[in-house]
Amino acid sequence: MDSVLLPTEIEFYIDTMKPQDMENLGTRQWLEWHQRLQKLNQEALIEASAVKEEYVKEILISLGKVNILIYEAILVNIWKHKVLPHLLKMQPYPESTMIAYSILYHEAVCVTLLELVTFHGSCCEAMEDSALDLLDYTCGLASRLLSVKYQEMNTKESAKQELGRQRDNLDFDIGIKSLSIIRYICESMERLVHYYLTPLSVCSNIYTQHDIPTLFIEILRNKPWIKEDKQYSTGKWIQWDGEAVCNPAAQIWLTLRHLLLDQACPQYYPITETRKVQLLNLLSLLTPVILDQLSPLIELKQWLSQISITQQPSAPPRPILLEVCLEIKEKILHQAGGKWKEIAKEQLPVIFNNQKDFLVESAKILNEAYNTDLLEKFDVKTLYLVQNVVKIPFNDVPAVKGHGTVQENVKLCIGPNIKKIVNKLKTRRYN
Repeated sequence: MDSVLLPTEIEFYIDTMKPQDMENLGTRQWLEWHQRLQKLNQEALIEASAVKEEYVKEILISLGKVNILIYEAILVNIWKHKVLPHLLKMQPYPESTMIAYSILYHEAVCVTLLELVTFHGSCCEAMEDSALDLLDYTCGLASRLLSVKYQEMNTKESAKQELGRQRDNLDFDIGIKSLSIIRYICESMERLVHYYLTPLSVCSNIYTQHDIPTLFIEILRNKPWIKEDKQYSTGKWIQWDGEAVCNPAAQIWLTLRHLLLDQACPQYYPITETRKVQLLNLLSLLTPVILDQLSPLIELKQWLSQISITQQPSAPPRPILLEVCLEIKEKILHQAGGKWKEIAKEQLPVIFNNQKDFLVESAKILNEAYNTDLLEKFDVKTLYLVQNVVKIPFNDVPAVKGHGTVQENVKLCIGPNIKKIVNKLKTRRYN
């Protein structure tokens, strides 16, 4: 499998990584940084799937740059909740949402890389105190799975509606990835305590502040990754036979097993009658089919059966609450100073820029970063542009093996014609 970057390029890209300012989002300099990060992400995915040396991961850890990925993800997450709503009020009918979507997608790129590197226990040493920032961030995203639903494309939606759908779908995808990251952090509790954090700060966040067992039980019962006869896997919906354990479900089950059977559980998560009722909901979900595929869960079922026949106290002892300062989040909020509307005013000419030269240059940068895969996601109406405005006949484009859909074919023909497409975006309305 070919590589996206040479080893020297990987080292240079990672060595020059720096946290970005919120005011810089969407500028040409930021797009170039986004391009580099996406290339690192693609290379890391290739290394992981090819089961070869994970060079990107090693360099990120050795140069101490994992914290920057956490910073960037939290930065965009704050931006989309604090600044983007103001932007859409100032410009409710944007003609181009390409830059806005790229910023939202930047968060997904950071989380994908974090999912890859946190799989390795040594990453905890690289995160240091930022592990608590990451835990707080991912728990918030995981809880979104209880409310946000994945939405299908609608060619009749407005640009504002489309951007909202893309934001929610990215939230859904990031939420699914967050389940894995939370599991890896929980399984690294001992390493975190040994190197950097106090046992109270780690366990208090996991068991008390975020109450991950309760959160995960609710998500498991809702099964947001299942839709009719399909399951959400690797960023897309695929057929599901109704029995195979989906990856998100496996991540939750293994996290629950680790937390509930961990020796720290009785001390930081005493089982009360209320918690007992909640936990026993798991017994009906631990079917023979599940246990056959995830045999470590047999121990969890035995533990649940044991607490089901024992009497528990009505209320837990009063916990020791330890407020941990989330350095990354607090730093970003402090720098912004609550001036979200002012930031939006400054960014408006950039985020919803309709100038032809800017769109062409931005599209070239993104085209190189994504190998044209991202461009079809910018705007559903791009399909209309390609077929009816740019006049590229899909019948003349060879179908992708196993697919042959318009969406797959457009990736083959949009790259060489990107400049023409962006020019048309400026000169022709297609609402």
